[in-house]
Amino acid sequence: MFESQLVPVEVTSVLPDEFEVGNGDVWPHFVRAWLIAQRAQNTVKTYMTAELQWREFCKARSLHPIDARRGDVDDWRVQIQATGGFHGRPASANTVRLKLAAVSSLYAYLVGEDILAASPAAHIKRPRGGDFAATAALDTQQAARFLSAAQGLGELSYVAMRILLGRGLRATELVSLDVTDVRQHFGHVTLTVTHKGGRRQELPLSPGTGHLVAEYIGERTSGALLVNAQGGRLSYWDLYNLTVRVSRRARVGLDVTPHVLRASHATIYLDQAGAQIDRLQDGMGHASLNNTKAYDRGAGSLSRLASVATAVEDAFLPG
Repeated sequence: MFESQLVPVEVTSVLPDEFEVGNGDVWPHFVRAWLIAQRAQNTVKTYMTAELQWREFCKARSLHPIDARRGDVDDWRVQIQATGGFHGRPASANTVRLKLAAVSSLYAYLVGEDILAASPAAHIKRPRGGDFAATAALDTQQAARFLSAAQGLGELSYVAMRILLGRGLRATELVSLDVTDVRQHFGHVTLTVTHKGGRRQELPLSPGTGHLVAEYIGERTSGALLVNAQGGRLSYWDLYNLTVRVSRRARVGLDVTPHVLRASHATIYLDQAGAQIDRLQDGMGHASLNNTKAYDRGAGSLSRLASVATAVEDAFLPG
């Protein structure tokens, strides 16, 4: 019988020593080697979560992952479409696509290493990606209510949510920050953030959030920027669960996650008069402007598009 210990695994500094095999099963060793072969830590975390979910699905079928066939992967795709989203809700097309990409990558690695003759995920149909960002986002009133609820849960909560919403960082970018990544520069409090792919960028905070961050750091000169009650680094899941706690307290009408706050940062900015999408692209660390354009879906976007139509018609219609 296939035994599965669903222990999160990470690469190098993230991969724990306890990810060992006690029953002679080689699958976790294959997974570890595959994860180590990935170049970006954010990819590792995404792939790791998907593999754990795939392994749990196989375990429920008394199926070892190495014996899986295309029909099993198809059935898993149907399951995650139905219940693989937030709190067991239907998953977005992007979530389904990422999870299938992870499992496809794993089996392609095993084929490349001559461990398997063929991949059961080689021809799985994935949802197509579009230009429209499906992630929900807060409007300005909801954002104010959310931050008020965050403030009621204490300093850590308020500082973390202010940065996520006001600066638009990814959760992984925020929890990886150290105190030494914060500095005063040209009159701004700045964060030196490591984006996907390892690119480093210095990003200024608003004056209000910068002041809050400086007060939160206090006399500390080293260590993690965001710390838990025991003084250790706040993990990704600590931050995720903290955001969910604030969401429940705020009751803004949607389930808020760190990614919802990132989307809210983008949509609220783009809805302001004079918004410049290239500035937003730079601040969010997007490699492609198309990624940023996906968030341009508010009233401001409609007004800008309407102005184009009006300008064209004004050129040929009588006054």
